[in-house]
Amino acid sequence: MLGSNNTVSTVTLVYVVTAHCLRETGFAGCARMRWLLDHTQRAPSMSKQRLSEGTLHEQLTDSNKSAFGRYQDLALGTNRIWYLVKYELIVLFCSWVPGALGLVLRKFLYPFIIGSVGRNVVFGQGITVRHGLKISIADNVIIDDHAVLDAKGNSNVGIHIGADTIVSRGVVLSCKNGDIHIGAHCTVGINTLVHAMQGSDVTIGDDVLIGAFCYFIGSGPYGTENLELPFKEQGMTPQGGVTVANNVWFGSHVQVFDGVTVGTGSIVGASTVVNKDVADYDVVAGVPMAKIKSRRD
Repeated sequence: MLGSNNTVSTVTLVYVVTAHCLRETGFAGCARMRWLLDHTQRAPSMSKQRLSEGTLHEQLTDSNKSAFGRYQDLALGTNRIWYLVKYELIVLFCSWVPGALGLVLRKFLYPFIIGSVGRNVVFGQGITVRHGLKISIADNVIIDDHAVLDAKGNSNVGIHIGADTIVSRGVVLSCKNGDIHIGAHCTVGINTLVHAMQGSDVTIGDDVLIGAFCYFIGSGPYGTENLELPFKEQGMTPQGGVTVANNVWFGSHVQVFDGVTVGTGSIVGASTVVNKDVADYDVVAGVPMAKIKSRRD
């Protein structure tokens, strides 16, 4: 519930002006919407929502919470009503809009639901933003259509994307109380998954090229000792995360396991399963992974 006449008036005003902006053909309508979000009277602030203790699955299916509360845990990471209003209206009226109008709307309005956005950032159509206040995007980044930026967690920093990086169509950056850091001048290929759980952060350096359909798996294996207990109840053991140095080239369909470090200037061939460290300037490929040569030779 919004809980005040002032808040109801604010929501109504935002709705009307947003609809009007969609009828505008230039930047002026978007600028007016930005002014409204900056200057209109805000709803009374509430304390920041923190996910309760326990596994993420337990938190998001907690029967003691309302469906609305679970939605806030899943999508927003906060119970501030004003942020909910902004998020819902901006996603409703901007996320699906095709063409140049959609790009303009998202350029002006998405910074209101994301923690930090640099200059000249391009947001494609149908992007999913979760826990947006923990997402940081530097200058000149391109986020292509249907990418997922999910910074979910109760104690993590979230997602950082460095300057001049391209996050291609269908890429999923998924936190489970872990952190994802992608450096500058990187290209993350189509439908790549980067996953980070608590204790297994994923750090990717500068000038890294990642082919399509790659997996960076910052989450350790499930416990398997108890034959009677479901795997998810036995928990996962973090292996220290994934670290990729600068200027690395990954072919398509590569899988990089938790606990692995990939060295500077190395090349990882297509479909390789990287289950151990790769030295600087090594060329590796295969299943199991094997060294082909050193680029220093």
